[in-house]
Amino acid sequence: SVGRIIHSIIMNYGQSGKELILDLKRSDFIPGYNEAGVRAALDEISNHFDELNDQMNASKEYALDGKPPIESRPSLLLHAASVKRNKRILLAYHNYRAEKLKKLRWDTAAALPSDIRSLLSEAEVDFYTNYDRLVSNYNEKLCSLDLNSSLQPPEEDLVEVRVVKDGLGTIVTDYWGEVSLDLGTTHFLSRCDVEHLIRQGSLKQLDGEETS
Repeated sequence: SVGRIIHSIIMNYGQSGKELILDLKRSDFIPGYNEAGVRAALDEISNHFDELNDQMNASKEYALDGKPPIESRPSLLLHAASVKRNKRILLAYHNYRAEKLKKLRWDTAAALPSDIRSLLSEAEVDFYTNYDRLVSNYNEKLCSLDLNSSLQPPEEDLVEVRVVKDGLGTIVTDYWGEVSLDLGTTHFLSRCDVEHLIRQGSLKQLDGEETS
């Protein structure tokens, strides 16, 4: 019946936006960019906006005081609320993902990993690249201050680490020159030289009881 069709349409208002939020909640980091869901939410906003305009224009023909008749106001309020709801959802969805990408940059101080890149939209890849460039340029201006070091003061200057990821190659340290980080080897190095590699999971900090 017509009533059931209308009820079904009303019940589906905001469903596409809801799925976007659920995608975020179900993901450990961020899910793949849901372009279809974003487009559906934008289309729904456009449809609600068109419906608002049509109803407002129609009500002007019958309203003597220029205000919509009482019987049409609930529908107008529904469409207006749906537009606002979808806009808030889309802003929250994209802001959440952007904040995750900024945190990733601070945690790793590295180029965007390929497995993360595959989850992003083209605009998000550009965002990460530009954000990385801004942070790197600012860091260079500060010279000796490393913005990517740990926020907690180190307990000691030297740390013992074991290489747990292959292919790290050679790093240049402040005091020991070049150090080859071969898989399985252990080293005593300055925390400031390897802090970012520890946070990436490429090096494992040993607690003093472990041996090589």
